[in-house]
Amino acid sequence: MNNKVYSNMLIFSGFLWAVNGIVLSIITNLNIYENSGVRISFFSPIIFAGLNDLFAGVLLLLFNVISGKIREVCEVLKTKNGKIIIFAALIGGPIGQCMYLMGLSMAPVSYVMPVSALCPVFGMILSSFILKERINLKTQILIFGCVIGTVILSYTKPVGNYPKFYFGILFSLLAALSWGIEATLITFCTKGNVDEKIALNIREIVSGSFILFIILPLLRIFDSVFIVFDNKVAILYLFFAGLFAVLSYSFFYKGMKVLGVSKGMALNSTFSMWAVVLSVIFLSVPLTLNLLLGSIIVTGCVICLTLNN
Repeated sequence: MNNKVYSNMLIFSGFLWAVNGIVLSIITNLNIYENSGVRISFFSPIIFAGLNDLFAGVLLLLFNVISGKIREVCEVLKTKNGKIIIFAALIGGPIGQCMYLMGLSMAPVSYVMPVSALCPVFGMILSSFILKERINLKTQILIFGCVIGTVILSYTKPVGNYPKFYFGILFSLLAALSWGIEATLITFCTKGNVDEKIALNIREIVSGSFILFIILPLLRIFDSVFIVFDNKVAILYLFFAGLFAVLSYSFFYKGMKVLGVSKGMALNSTFSMWAVVLSVIFLSVPLTLNLLLGSIIVTGCVICLTLNN
């Protein structure tokens, strides 16, 4: 496959990630912990983050069992790359994914996702040091354009009851930093001949298990997980969120392996544009000038990046 195919693959991964974000946003607003106390309600996004990653990990595990790759998963875990993937999973999952869900619980998805799309900046800086990737001036300008677009999208506070909006933006920035680190480390491993689906399977299982079985018990809210399983609507949404996450990450890892972290993350960051479009259509989010202008800037930069590839 040529680079254009991988570019389109990364754009599609962005679309799927936006769909995942829309679904998770709906879950966080189901208020299933409304009568469970302020403490549990505040940390409920962490519960959803763990279940989302664990659902995705189980789906991938079934795929690897059917395709006869389960032994390869075990073998990779014993290697140096396997340990790096586990470390990356702990950064991208328990830190990145939890911060992302916390952001979604405090601000609209159409604002959280563009801010979290700043991860190409962190990925670009890290990849230049860790992977020794050379980033030409044109790519730097286009990635900077993506960043400007996301800043415009999230500059104005939305209309509505969002008292913790700026905390949501802060959590989104922390998610972007975490995902930038994770993407760089995962790409380092996949370039070392680790299959993308194997790396992703380890990532999701480690992340989901760590959140559910270590973080939640430490917060003394593990029992609240069973409240989710009593809600059939929430479980259905989590299943689809996990499925979309698996597909998105699969295309994301594959594209980064071929095109590199900087361009891969820039193209994947179209999830900011897709999030706005889907939010307007399905969540009735007002299409403001900031949203429209930011979407146009991000889209234009992404098209140029695709042609550049």
